[in-house]
Amino acid sequence: MTGLELRKPTQASRAGRPPRVDAKSIVDAAIAIGLSRVTIKEVAERLGVTAPALYRHVRNRDEIVKLAAIELALNRTQASGNGVNHHWSDLVKGCAHGMVELFVAEPQLICEVMNGTLGPDGEMDFVEQFLAAMAAHGFGPAESIRIHHAVAMLAIGAAVSATAMKSGYAGGLSHEESIRKALARRPRNALPLIRSALPTYLHIDPQQWRESLDALVASIAARRGEAVPDTQSGSQGAGMAVIKAEPGKASPAARKSARERTGKKRHQT
Repeated sequence: MTGLELRKPTQASRAGRPPRVDAKSIVDAAIAIGLSRVTIKEVAERLGVTAPALYRHVRNRDEIVKLAAIELALNRTQASGNGVNHHWSDLVKGCAHGMVELFVAEPQLICEVMNGTLGPDGEMDFVEQFLAAMAAHGFGPAESIRIHHAVAMLAIGAAVSATAMKSGYAGGLSHEESIRKALARRPRNALPLIRSALPTYLHIDPQQWRESLDALVASIAARRGEAVPDTQSGSQGAGMAVIKAEPGKASPAARKSARERTGKKRHQT
C-alpha cells in the first residue's frame, strides 16, 4: 500500500486458518470511523476482533491514523488523474483544493501534522506523484517541491479557517455570535478599528484564500514567461473542491459585486 513497513503477522496468527483481519481492513475501518474518533477499541469492534488481534498488524493507534491519512491523500491524488491532459496551473490548484478538502473532512489530520505524528512517509508518496505530474509540463523536481510547499501552507491555513467556522467556538456559538458576545464584554470605545469594519470581520469569505492561490499561480507563470489560461467562473482545476459558504452568509465583497452588477443593469435599461 505504501512505503511504510507494517508489522508482519506472527506464525501463531496464521496457524490453522487465515487471519480475520489485515492492515488494509484496519485502514478501511479507521477511515470509515473518522480519524478524529479512531481508537484501537473502536477499530477492533468495527472489525469484530479483539484489540490484541490488531497489534499483530500495527504498532499503535498513531500508526493506524498515519496509514489511514496516507491512504486518503493518495486516493485524493489518484482521483485527480496524472495531469497529462491538464495545464500545470490546474494541477497546482487541484493539489491545493484536494488538500483543503482532505483536511476539512478530517480535521484530526491537522493536529497530526502539527504534532509530527504522521512523519514524512505519506507526504513523500504524495509529493512524488505531484513532481511526476509537474515534470510532464517541464518543471524540475526542486521547483515543484517549492511550489508544493507554498501550496501546502496555503491549504493548511484555509482548512484551519474553514474548520473553525464550521465547528464554531466554545459553547456552540457561531463565528458571528462569538464575536458579538466578545465585543459586548468590552467598553463601547474599545477596538474602534474592528468595530468600524465589523461587517467584514463578521462575515469571512471562505473562498478568500483562492485569491492567494491565484496570485501564486500567476507568479509562477510570470517567472516562466507564460500566461495562465482563462478559466470559466467557478473552475476548480484537476480534482479541485470548493469550500461552500453557509446559506445567507455571502461576503461583503460578494454583496458589493452583486450591487454593482444590478446597478449596471439598471443603468443600461
